[in-house]
Amino acid sequence: MGKSEAENRKNQFSLHRLESLTDGIYAIAMTILVLSLPMPQIAGVSTDSDVISHFSDIAELFGTYALSFLLLGNFWIIQLKIFKYIKASSIPHLWANLAGLLVVCLIPFSSSLMGYHNHTFSANLFFHINIFLISAFFVVQCKVLLLNPETIADQFDESAIRRVILINMLLPLVSLLGIGIAFVSPEWSTAVYLAVPFLTIRLKTKIHNASKDRLIDL
Repeated sequence: MGKSEAENRKNQFSLHRLESLTDGIYAIAMTILVLSLPMPQIAGVSTDSDVISHFSDIAELFGTYALSFLLLGNFWIIQLKIFKYIKASSIPHLWANLAGLLVVCLIPFSSSLMGYHNHTFSANLFFHINIFLISAFFVVQCKVLLLNPETIADQFDESAIRRVILINMLLPLVSLLGIGIAFVSPEWSTAVYLAVPFLTIRLKTKIHNASKDRLIDL
């Protein structure tokens, strides 16, 4: 027997506080990233050449900072899109979201670790696992919605959530590819994330075309 309407309302929670917590954690994580960039330690009076030399020395750290910031920004946008499909949260969804935020908070550490030890497999592995877990918890959130369809926004149905799951499977797969590349060339393993925007557009186009074909068949 399905849940009664009264039971559904009792087990549902407003999204406002969850959205505020999520925005706050992403904002803090994205801000803390800059702390991985060290200031120049120069004895005596610094010169322009000293500062330029310092920038040259930490060029890779700037690259890691930019990549991590953009990935966090992408994750935040994905979370906003998932919230669009939800009219209310549930206890399982709250825990799935909190688990995702737990690994989001690790990004400043894993980014800094990789920035300073980019030549090592272990540092890159930790970063890729971090990305994998964040993206995997987006899929978990959507799976929870399918288990609690009463929390899905009225203008969407379960097939829309399944399409979101399919799209969000891309990043976990890309992070696994990054781990594979790290075995061979750790320094270049994070370059796989540069392909994510293009792969996402390609996948969305395929899903859209497949949906149109199904409607024509009907």
